[in-house]
Amino acid sequence: MSEIHNELVKVAGDLTASKERVKKQVLKQAHINRRKPLRFTLLTVVLTLCVAGFVMVQLLTNETNQTSSLFHERQLQHFERISQNMWPGKEQEFYKEEAYLSYEKLIASYYFAESLGIDYSKNDLEVERKKQVDQLEMLHQSPGYEDFFQGLTPKQYVETYLEPLLPMYTVRAKLYDKYKEKYPTFYAYQEVATIDAKRYFQANFAEQATTFQKEHNIKIRSSSYGSSKVGTVAKVESNVFLFVEGVIPDDLNHMTKEQLAEKYEQADWYPVLDDFPVKQGDYITLTSIGTGSMEENGVVRKYGLLNKLEVLEPAITKKLELDNEQEVAQFLRDIPWQPADVMKRPPEYSFQVEGVRIEIWNGYGGSLYIQKVGSGEIQLSANRAKQLKVLLGIDES
Repeated sequence: MSEIHNELVKVAGDLTASKERVKKQVLKQAHINRRKPLRFTLLTVVLTLCVAGFVMVQLLTNETNQTSSLFHERQLQHFERISQNMWPGKEQEFYKEEAYLSYEKLIASYYFAESLGIDYSKNDLEVERKKQVDQLEMLHQSPGYEDFFQGLTPKQYVETYLEPLLPMYTVRAKLYDKYKEKYPTFYAYQEVATIDAKRYFQANFAEQATTFQKEHNIKIRSSSYGSSKVGTVAKVESNVFLFVEGVIPDDLNHMTKEQLAEKYEQADWYPVLDDFPVKQGDYITLTSIGTGSMEENGVVRKYGLLNKLEVLEPAITKKLELDNEQEVAQFLRDIPWQPADVMKRPPEYSFQVEGVRIEIWNGYGGSLYIQKVGSGEIQLSANRAKQLKVLLGIDES
């Protein structure tokens, strides 16, 4: 921490010289006035010391405020320039938001890594400094980046803007290495580290972040709430789990191999987070903040990222066994499905028709909300809901 403190002092400005000048001025004044009457001399000394003390307190306070702050305007300007070069022609508010989010992401990773005991050496900093200079050298040689450097050489730019960030870049790289070991089969391990770091940052530094945003008129418009999904943990391996949406645990025991293969092909792999452990067969609801896919040896693996998970009691949802599947299927074919909304609770009823999961929630006034995996949802009026309940054998008493 002492090394990064020193680097932050360079940005904020070292006030040691100013404090020394104040002390010398106090001593000088006391020496000049020593021949004055004792009463006057004492009064002068007291007043002088009070003023000097006030000035020194202000200097020390300013120094503390500047060096202890998580964020600094000069480094924010660096990220703002990057945003302007990546997305030209946008509004200034957009650049400030993107710059802040990148800056916060780096700071969060640093302090989270520090909490895990990850440290760095002087040699690590030198390696990172050379890496940054080399990267900027390549950028400096490319046309159209004159405004980015503002007349500075790559080395001068690093000294001016990136010096306090070098420990952060260094430690974040080590954090990523740690998560690569933790999630050896998960492609997006860096994003998992970022999610954990952000959760730690919000728990410990949210107030300072909000203050900086207000001081610099930064408006965060991006949302990372994600979408809620309900399903079953089909497999757990190497700190990741296979999540099958729209399936309750008992379904996995009754599906044919073909149906299971189809479900697994559509399923996503999620990381097992420290705060949200799971095991095979758990019925869960999770908040997914993004999905993707990658191909490896001809096999496409789908993955997702999450920031919240809750294990549910499967008995909450009553599984219906149908004796009249064709009648129910015909009823559902006539439904004009709409895009599905996020349901915050597990369904009251669940059943399968033609291998597709159907879930039902009770609504107001006898209505029903129905979701069909892959098709969407619909709210049935009380009359239509009553017809479906008769087909499904649901007792309304």
